[in-house]
Amino acid sequence: MAVSLRCHRTVLLAVAFCFLPCITSSLNLEDPNVCSHWESYSVTVQESYAHPFDQIYYTSCTDILNWFKCTRHRVSYRTAYRRGEKTMYRRKSQCCPGFYENGEICAPHCAESCVHGRCMAPNTCQCEPGWGGSNCSSACDSNHWGSHCSNRCQCQNGALCNPITGACICTPGYRGWRCEAQCEVGTYGNGCQQKCQCQNGATCHHVTGECKCSPGYTGAFCEDLCPPGKHGQQCEERCPCQNGGVCHHVTGECSCPAGWMGTVCGQPCPEGRFGQNCSQECQCHNNGFCMSSTGQCLCSPGYTGERCQDECPVGTYGAGCAKTCRCKNNSKCYHTNGMCLCEPGYTGETCDIRLCPEGNYGLRCDRKCPCYAQNTRSCHPMSGECTCQPGWSGLYCNETCTPGFYGES
Repeated sequence: MAVSLRCHRTVLLAVAFCFLPCITSSLNLEDPNVCSHWESYSVTVQESYAHPFDQIYYTSCTDILNWFKCTRHRVSYRTAYRRGEKTMYRRKSQCCPGFYENGEICAPHCAESCVHGRCMAPNTCQCEPGWGGSNCSSACDSNHWGSHCSNRCQCQNGALCNPITGACICTPGYRGWRCEAQCEVGTYGNGCQQKCQCQNGATCHHVTGECKCSPGYTGAFCEDLCPPGKHGQQCEERCPCQNGGVCHHVTGECSCPAGWMGTVCGQPCPEGRFGQNCSQECQCHNNGFCMSSTGQCLCSPGYTGERCQDECPVGTYGAGCAKTCRCKNNSKCYHTNGMCLCEPGYTGETCDIRLCPEGNYGLRCDRKCPCYAQNTRSCHPMSGECTCQPGWSGLYCNETCTPGFYGES
């Protein structure tokens, strides 16, 4: 029996929840003695699953007693739903072990009351000068300890000496039996218990945790790059880059924009070059000017096209081919300055002057125009060709327009 199995499993959240706990607290979360932890809680979810059921169908077979029909079974699946539990997590803040909530801060707790001193850390009293013991009830000066205060303290770096045991109570930033060593790299403060927050390779002061930034960085935790125009140690060095160049926040090396080169980006690209680091070659023709930043061609008068490879279209001339030719009598103008190139038989600045008197043509102007004068606009001074008035046609302008047509030509 063939079994077809298609299974889909989908989890649908049945309740709404928030990722952070809705807990009202007056604690200052910047207090280093405030600890956070994640606690778990359960929510009800509804999930889908494939529920199997037996499906009966009939097929053709050789069983004559059942009229050649045989019963078959196959397992099919349909989607069903069930409830379940899902574990979620939320963050909770409270005073670290050994501390208790006192207003907005977490104060250290000492099981024994500090008689002549104050509680500075969990179960640790800082005694007043001349007192010692676990609860500051033994009188000794700060340099002696033990019976009758006869033993001299060996503590260094301003550490306090327990007048009973001689144990050194290190000042913030120091560690060791005699408080002779600074906090390990990455830690600082009281008991070297606080972790440095400095970033980007910065060092942390062993007492205060203040960050000393690496060259190129600034900010309380050295999290920011030097501001634009500055670089180097403490971002005090001025960037020398010109023309929009950007300097490296550590070395001060200039990164030039397209079209500029040189140590301080003070040199434009040489003629014929453009782009980043002037690495690309200009493709402008006919003395076109190449923009050093983009490589775009600014064509000289009389030329057009992306690379200035084309002359101005007939009838135009000059910069950008923006001027219109004024030449007459089918004369063409020069594409750069608009000067007219007259057809044979004409002269003048705009080729508007006939070389032959009106009605004559030829090299010596000795031939009579054959055109019907009243129907003719002009007779070519060299060839004698007739240009007809509107409504007339033919070689000599002696024929009317073909029926159905009228006007010029």
